Amino acid sequence: MQCIDLNFIKVNDIVKFINPDKTLFDGIVKKVFDNCIGIVIDTKQEKYKNLNKGKFVEFIVIHENEAIRCMSTVLGCKEDKFELSIIIDIPKFITGIERREFKRLPIIMDIEYSPLPDGKSYDSLKDIEAMYFRCLKKTYTIDISGGGICFMVSKDDLPLKFSLVTFTLKNDKITAICKETRTENTNDFKYNKIGFKYYYIEKQQRQLVLDFVSQKSK
Repeated sequence: MQCIDLNFIKVNDIVKFINPDKTLFDGIVKKVFDNCIGIVIDTKQEKYKNLNKGKFVEFIVIHENEAIRCMSTVLGCKEDKFELSIIIDIPKFITGIERREFKRLPIIMDIEYSPLPDGKSYDSLKDIEAMYFRCLKKTYTIDISGGGICFMVSKDDLPLKFSLVTFTLKNDKITAICKETRTENTNDFKYNKIGFKYYYIEKQQRQLVLDFVSQKSK
């Protein structure tokens, strides 16, 4: 079984541990070594299950536009009040979960977008000129998931390959670069329904989206 590349696992990344009954609980990466990872777990979580040295664990990490399911072995653990600190060996790849397998939440909420020129590279928000942050247009979403978002776009802005997108979940502002994946014609004379995947989004912000969808889907 192939080991995953540790280069994309960063301190403060959130991993989702998978229980035998398919429920999940969170851990936070605190240290990445050459051959192991240190993770801290809040034991007060409702779905938390005890982990012991030598136990095999399965968990999900988010990488770019997919979730990767991995397995590892607990090399050591220490419990202190309501926290469990564990060391796991290099995770082994089980399977990739494609974007379409992210749970999608139908929801109408306010969102702002700014069409971006095609033919440019958008590896981060630093690649976007300031004017596009000042020219955001208001619209609303159709659905949202950890892999992407669907919202109404003015037909005056089509075709639209890349877009700067910003929206708020609770008190957290999410800013992402999105890439068009599908266009659905509607009976509306002014707007089309466009599906996007997150082309660039910070891991912590993607986690906020995942948690929001999971909470609202219960």
